[in-house]
Amino acid sequence: MAIDDMLSEIFFNLKAEYEADEAQAPMLSDSILMNKVKGAYREIRCARRYPASYDEEKIASDLMNFYSNIENLARYDYNKIGAEGLSSYRGDGVSMSYVDRNKFFYGVYPISRKS
Repeated sequence: MAIDDMLSEIFFNLKAEYEADEAQAPMLSDSILMNKVKGAYREIRCARRYPASYDEEKIASDLMNFYSNIENLARYDYNKIGAEGLSSYRGDGVSMSYVDRNKFFYGVYPISRKS
């Protein structure tokens, strides 16, 4: 699967998820959601530190192993829009806290020391 196809699939999966949630559907922004998907992809790709010997096809194949990391990171970042930097909230009988963002990089290890 090509990178563009994977990113489109992740985007459409997340979009369907948000559209199914009546509370979030009116606030859904396709362009912002796609930006979060692309940002998550770039961060995972950067974390892998591919050596110069890897071509785009080999990178795309490897990144398929991190599909769920990319999807979960994009979901996390999209859900935190407007709450960046907030580690917890308590008010009006509601208490919220967020997991550490680095959790979504679990299993993503660099291939090489420097790229």
